[in-house]
Amino acid sequence: MSVNSEVSVPSTSTKYLIEDSASVLSKIYETDTALTCFCCPSSWAKSNAAIHYVKKAQDSHFQYQGAIDRELFDRIRAMFSSTTHGDLLFEHIELMLVMFEELLEPKEIGLRILPSHYSISPAFHFQNGIVKMMSTLGGSGERWLEKDFVQYHPLEKNQLAPAIKQPKACDVNTLCNGDIALVKGKNWVDQEHNAVVCASPTFDNEESKLCIYIDYIS
Repeated sequence: MSVNSEVSVPSTSTKYLIEDSASVLSKIYETDTALTCFCCPSSWAKSNAAIHYVKKAQDSHFQYQGAIDRELFDRIRAMFSSTTHGDLLFEHIELMLVMFEELLEPKEIGLRILPSHYSISPAFHFQNGIVKMMSTLGGSGERWLEKDFVQYHPLEKNQLAPAIKQPKACDVNTLCNGDIALVKGKNWVDQEHNAVVCASPTFDNEESKLCIYIDYIS
């Protein structure tokens, strides 16, 4: 993961924990932690499988709401069955789902697997919901800001909340290809102040990426 500042910050500050061990994800429960990231760089084979799948799938998005069960795994496996090294894509998403279930014990999730050629949500915004897991294969991933770098436009008439200013490039952090992160949202009770400001991955001309998001619903 590329970052613009030190990860180790005073205990009174909001923490953004980035480690090369999956155990870091469990620290999302800490009251002063907004983001946890498991750095697991994607292999060449997995990245290329994602790129080839996206080029073939075009805008065929996979969206699911419900329980994490065997039927869901079977549907995801079938999606990639005709893609070279598609098993690597399935295993990556399977790992995300297994870790999400172990950590958060959800009854219901929202899952989106998005073959993407452009930034779906390019403007920086606070994460809604309770908590989200995200990962990108085929290139750099989600962009996010530490709280101290979030600035706002003046509140305009009829606005309920001010819009977030476009940050300086040097203030933007970016998930790397293959990283798996958990970010808190505005609906985590008593943790609203730790909601993370994010924006979708950036894309160069003709770049293809597979973006995966898991939302905790209940």
